[in-house]
Amino acid sequence: MGNQQTGPAIDYDGLMQAHLFRVFAERDAERRRAAIRELYAETVSVFEPDAEATGHDGVDHTVDAILSKAPPSFVFGTFGPAIGHHGIGRMRWHFGPSDGPPVVTGLDVVEIVDGKITKLYVFLDPPAA
Repeated sequence: MGNQQTGPAIDYDGLMQAHLFRVFAERDAERRRAAIRELYAETVSVFEPDAEATGHDGVDHTVDAILSKAPPSFVFGTFGPAIGHHGIGRMRWHFGPSDGPPVVTGLDVVEIVDGKITKLYVFLDPPAA
């Protein structure tokens, strides 16, 4: 990770864990908006299987849509640390009740430029049969 040819080394795990827990899992709108400004470029693009969003407001609306439909007991978690190289990171996650098995699992892939997330691609795993 420290062998980047330009710029400082990227803390993929730190940035992606913050993206998940300080933004997507944050139900307090003020704290979430502050984290969005800190972690994402102003021109960030978010790509979900059936939706797209841009900018800080787009991230906030995306998260609000997810959390407003989920029961208060639902929490996010990760399957191991995020990894990355050459400005691209990935992290596997799960979402569901804190006292039960995940309802949704997936993978986030991000592009990072100048220490901020510029693109986020969300991949949802197919439901278990």
